[in-house]
Amino acid sequence: MAPEQRGPGRPDDDRTFDEIVQQLNLDLSFPTPEPEPEREPEPEPEEAVPFELDEVSDDRDDQFYRRVDPGPVRPWTGQRLLAAAAVLGPPLLLVLCTLSGFWLPRTAVVGAGLIFVAGSIWWIAQLPEHGPGRPDWPDDGAEL
Repeated sequence: MAPEQRGPGRPDDDRTFDEIVQQLNLDLSFPTPEPEPEREPEPEPEEAVPFELDEVSDDRDDQFYRRVDPGPVRPWTGQRLLAAAAVLGPPLLLVLCTLSGFWLPRTAVVGAGLIFVAGSIWWIAQLPEHGPGRPDWPDDGAEL
């Protein structure tokens, strides 16, 4: 028998549900909360002492931190200057042309993008390879 059809001997579902709910002994009253005991006010600090990091000593051994002095600064060669111009120049050119309202041809925009990518790849290729013999290994860092 489908749920939509009700026969003469079958009680109404809503009426049955209401009877079941009325027979339940539900206590829906909530207990009244007890008042919290009054706290004593905290004493105000006398004077704030300046906190200095040098005074704090950390006795635990931090095994992930090693202080490594930076190496010597590499000289600016012609290749490095050309790569720096390739990475900085095209985006700057595109921004200045856009702000001034001058629209570059599509080939110039694609060329500027390719020059930027080539300069970026050159810089990434120049990153040094560090092995286990170096004190800062396995950190290759961003050494340009």
